Amino acid sequence: MILGEDDNDRKAVQVLVAALRPDIPRGALKPLRKPMALVRNVPPQRLPSQANKAGALLRAVNVKTPIRAVLMHEDADEVEPAHETLITKIESSYRSLPWPVLAVVPAWEMETWWFLFPDAVAAVRPTWRRPDQFAGRDVGRIRNAKEELKKAVTPQGARQSFQTYTEADSVAIAEKVVALGQLTPPWFARSASWAAFLDKIGQL
Repeated sequence: MILGEDDNDRKAVQVLVAALRPDIPRGALKPLRKPMALVRNVPPQRLPSQANKAGALLRAVNVKTPIRAVLMHEDADEVEPAHETLITKIESSYRSLPWPVLAVVPAWEMETWWFLFPDAVAAVRPTWRRPDQFAGRDVGRIRNAKEELKKAVTPQGARQSFQTYTEADSVAIAEKVVALGQLTPPWFARSASWAAFLDKIGQL
């Protein structure tokens, strides 16, 4: 089961996981809108109650669709290594669930990871610039990644009506990453949170 902040993120994670783990049928990777299991801004005293509610909903799902593991996506909203703290918080908050819980935590936002794949991003819309200004660098240090990606794909002199990146493009970018065979190294840039994600998926 894949939980996350919104449908775009859940579906993008589904695409990436299906490609990384071809032994797991894509249809077996189920994005769920509920429960919303976000923990970043939840006070410690409220975490047990939230975990119990999430567990009840997941157990209800498990009756009809047996659960093997739960992937929980939440943006760090901060640069690396903030993802490490949030991964720990997510996995410790839900450790009482009867299934493995694996945290999917991009540094800042999912858009941070798209800077690793400028060819895939540019392939989504022919009018976009290739966001290649971070060649060989640590994209996990990019602040406000979503806004930075919007600026990066917008050509100079573009009209105000120019169709720049939106969160709805994430699934298409993930599909392009897979189609272009870019999930395996060497990568265009570096990201510790991306490496952590690959490690988590390897544990499924």
